[in-house]
Amino acid sequence: MSYGLTFTNNDNVVTLDSEFSRLVILDSGTWAGSGGIGIAFTSVITTDEPPLVFVRPDQDDYFASCLVQGNAGNWHAFRFNTLKGSHSSGKWFIAAFKSSPIADYGLRLWDATSKIIFDSGTPCAQFTRTISAWNYLGAEQTQPGVYRYSWSAFSPTNTGDYMLLNNIAMDMAGTVSRQGVVQAVWDYGGNRLVIQATGVDLPTAQYISVVFAKPIS
Repeated sequence: MSYGLTFTNNDNVVTLDSEFSRLVILDSGTWAGSGGIGIAFTSVITTDEPPLVFVRPDQDDYFASCLVQGNAGNWHAFRFNTLKGSHSSGKWFIAAFKSSPIADYGLRLWDATSKIIFDSGTPCAQFTRTISAWNYLGAEQTQPGVYRYSWSAFSPTNTGDYMLLNNIAMDMAGTVSRQGVVQAVWDYGGNRLVIQATGVDLPTAQYISVVFAKPIS
């Protein structure tokens, strides 16, 4: 930036800049249940694109049929399925590169288009790491012509990181024409994450990136 305001931390990393939005937490909470989990936002999220949904389960867990519900300017909930009959609980937050005028006093920044990009009363998050390299574990047949493929990667579970659900909500492209439904398995005991995809003509290599973030004060 040629002018404006910039903050850097002790590692000389830019933590606030008057030209770029922070990753702002718009809502957060917990869940508990089994089967299909549905979570409504406290208020509608008005971004054009879906907000980023981050989850951190309390125990080994399974995320399938993930979906951010709503449409442009009207995102109101997210949902996912867990293993039938298994208890699921954890913490979540949603975030976007957007801020809201919340603080009664403090610091607020606008960009050149008069969009609020920082408000000191709004909590923020930061991306912490990404998994993009996977070990292929094999495939098992789930029904005639349909297979479930699995890949794993080391993923430390004691860091407080939350997993981005939006990428898990996307289908995997098949080798010819069909698509595979993606699931994620959070494995505390194995310090790993397992990605699964179920379909009829899926490749043995997959390139889904799993992104992690955590709230910051």
